[in-house]
Amino acid sequence: MKSRIFLAAICTFFLTTSISFGYNLTFTPRLSVQGQYTDNVLLTENKDLKEDDVITTITPGFTAEMVGKKGNANISYDPSYAFYDKFDEFNGWRHRAIFSGLYNIAKKTRFNIKDDFLYTENPIRNDDLAEIRTEDPDVPIDSTVRKTRRIFTRNLAIVDLNHQFGKFDSSFGIGYKHWFRDEDDPDLEDKESHNPFAGVTYWFSPKWGFDITGSYIRGGFEVSDDVDIYNGRVSFLKRFSKQFIGYLRYSQTVANYQGESEDDTTYFPSIGIKYDIEKDISLIADVGYFYNDYEFRESQSNASGDLRLIKLFEHGKLNLAVLGGYDYSYFGTENLGYEVYYEASFSLTHQLAKHVSGRIFGSYRDSKFTDQNDRKDKRPIVGVGLRWQALEWMNIGLRYRFRSVDSTIDTKDYDENRVSISITVFPTVPFHTSRY
Repeated sequence: MKSRIFLAAICTFFLTTSISFGYNLTFTPRLSVQGQYTDNVLLTENKDLKEDDVITTITPGFTAEMVGKKGNANISYDPSYAFYDKFDEFNGWRHRAIFSGLYNIAKKTRFNIKDDFLYTENPIRNDDLAEIRTEDPDVPIDSTVRKTRRIFTRNLAIVDLNHQFGKFDSSFGIGYKHWFRDEDDPDLEDKESHNPFAGVTYWFSPKWGFDITGSYIRGGFEVSDDVDIYNGRVSFLKRFSKQFIGYLRYSQTVANYQGESEDDTTYFPSIGIKYDIEKDISLIADVGYFYNDYEFRESQSNASGDLRLIKLFEHGKLNLAVLGGYDYSYFGTENLGYEVYYEASFSLTHQLAKHVSGRIFGSYRDSKFTDQNDRKDKRPIVGVGLRWQALEWMNIGLRYRFRSVDSTIDTKDYDENRVSISITVFPTVPFHTSRY
């Protein structure tokens, strides 16, 4: 039933765009083969029990984009089959599909839809955290530790409606997110969340305005207590220029559990800026202080910060994210409750030569899970990659990544090195068709 939601969304957008208003369609198939070496395939904490392996994946995929008079839709799908050289019990299919679309209902009213689907046994995803934090923050990040290679299925669907009004570009938005994670490992529980949200930004003069948003999350778990999370936020805005906005903000989050878990409330004042110059710099910076009030246990408080930067160069791009504050780590591999964390990540891409590009990335996250007897996890990641366009229709990629977990729970510790090489072929000119 859940997978049908994804297919229905795709069909609805493609039919609306194509039949009602005509379309231009481009279709780009591709085929990739990757060989990957890991020195710790089981992610064990015991160095004497480490096992290495070579994993070969074959991935036929495609990207299709449809552009109509009032909207567009884009879908990419990459099914792959993984072959393990030693641990062939893990052999199997992986699936990744991403769909997005928009429809302009009126000149200033837009409907958006997105679905991100993943089916895999690979326990480690989202290596390049800086790119995700700065360019696609809705993508789920697992802040807990996953070591099993049993299959899990994850899907995030988002729909929202946005409307602009007034002479100073005020706006109103309403939407809904649905997320689920199903586990084949019997030691892990299935999870699901429903998240309606709404907000309004009103400018009562060219330079002054306010922003009010609210959201509700219903988290459902197979074993753990279900939770209701209510969040409200109000901001007072000052527009210094068209690209530069400053704000004073107050947020409050209330978590109510449907069981014996302890309820809590977080109070969070902050101040920040948003600076956006097209094709050059995009910056969001925020500092504040949060106070979390538990009903029976010791309360938590600390400074918080949020810095997200995208800087474009003539031959490259820098993504930088520095985050710190609180979160609710319910929707990862483990359900660990309230989390106080600090995280820094970066990603730098550069065109080294006409047909060669390079990437270097890294991140570090320090987490304290207050609901788990102050369990602490430290997770550094570093990696580099090269991509060579060997032919007009073929890319060759080489990548290395090191990842480590240092936890107060000894069984969560591990170090792993991965090296991979991939070859991708694709048509030099996408297939194209149109109808008007």
